Amino acid sequence: MGGDARGAARRRWAWAALAALLVMAGGLALVAVGSNGGLFGLAVGAVLGLAVVAATGWWAFTTRRVWKRRLNVAVAALVVAYLLLDLLVVGLQGAAGVAVLAAGLLGYGAAGRRALGAVAGPIETWPAGPPARPWLLVNPRSGGGKAERLGIAAAARDRGVQVHELVPGDDPVALARQAVAAGADAVGVCGGDGSLGLVAAVAVEADVPFVCVPSGTRNHFAADLGLDRDHPLAALEAFAGPERRIDAGMVGRRMFLNNVSLGAYADLVAEPGYRAGKLTTAHAVLPGALRGERELLRVAFADPEGRRYQDVLVLLVANNAYELHGGTVLGARGRLDGGVLQVSALRARTGAALAGLAARIAAGRAGSGAYWAQWTATTLRVDATVAELPAGIDGEAVTLAPPLEFRVLPLALRVLVPPALPPRASRVALGSLATVRRLWTVATGRAGAAGAPLSDAR
Repeated sequence: MGGDARGAARRRWAWAALAALLVMAGGLALVAVGSNGGLFGLAVGAVLGLAVVAATGWWAFTTRRVWKRRLNVAVAALVVAYLLLDLLVVGLQGAAGVAVLAAGLLGYGAAGRRALGAVAGPIETWPAGPPARPWLLVNPRSGGGKAERLGIAAAARDRGVQVHELVPGDDPVALARQAVAAGADAVGVCGGDGSLGLVAAVAVEADVPFVCVPSGTRNHFAADLGLDRDHPLAALEAFAGPERRIDAGMVGRRMFLNNVSLGAYADLVAEPGYRAGKLTTAHAVLPGALRGERELLRVAFADPEGRRYQDVLVLLVANNAYELHGGTVLGARGRLDGGVLQVSALRARTGAALAGLAARIAAGRAGSGAYWAQWTATTLRVDATVAELPAGIDGEAVTLAPPLEFRVLPLALRVLVPPALPPRASRVALGSLATVRRLWTVATGRAGAAGAPLSDAR
């Protein structure tokens, strides 16, 4: 009965989204008529203007000379101001059309996500009795002191959780092992992504459940797990929640939950000022790499078809597959139990090559080519002629000794999650023609059983 109600609701939202598309078309027609041809000029100007802004922005980022940087920023600002002024003029000439277009766009986005944002398949969990002696490692400095401000340590103690607050010089692995040896039957971390894998490895080693309480800056793992990163205290409910099995990645004897990076990004996270100023550090490191002033990553590895790769700018090995969306290489993972590693190799060496790659990613046509390759596998061997390779493991700078042996441990990690954790919604690319066809399929009742996966996210 509940499934029928959900299916009917999705059909209503699909019809609403299609109606919003018609409203958008009407608004566009009103703008075109009201602007007396100005809309066409605005479209041409916007395309040319965005190209100029992209070029000047790139030059401002890569140049060493201050006056050139300021000149390019000034040109970009003037172009943006011109586009905004042109938009204002066209908008005033077709104000009613602009309002209708905006209303249709907002309505389409909201209704389309409700119609197609079904869960990407059920997340299997198992009932788990509350651990008798849970243990939590709290990093009070992660996320700018978020854990301390929110009083997470005190809240955990109120729940009967044994808490250790990290101090400089502490070894998280040794502390977790000591806790397990003392009888802890669940271990957790309140901190950022970098500290999770260390304690998770102890959980796998001891076959006890693991708990993640997000209090770092990004908390990518928590987001992919479905936790609310804005409310870390809510994650403490996991100590009384069900159990979920997920994969873990290994490079040598080191576990990772998100990814391992080699090359330019590893150089970036290794810079002393990275945590305090990511943009400033990126400007100091990346332009030199793209100008060829930093050596390429001298490694050798092969894809499942036997193609050999060398001299890459960035090599990224991820625990399960990240989705390409929003014009970024790293988005989010639709699942954490796929049993695969995702290997991404970036070989672009110029701004033009990177710009072209970014455009293909934004259009959903990244594929593999001269500058970019991506595939999934269960293992990967990376050889190198150097004794040590700088790397970033879940965003933390480390040094690894080649050859590097990557492998996935399917369903190795037992994770406790909050009882009320909602299923993760699939991502919907609302701007594609395929999405419009799917909306029509849902609206006409031909999408299959209610609750069936409607997304290509997986």
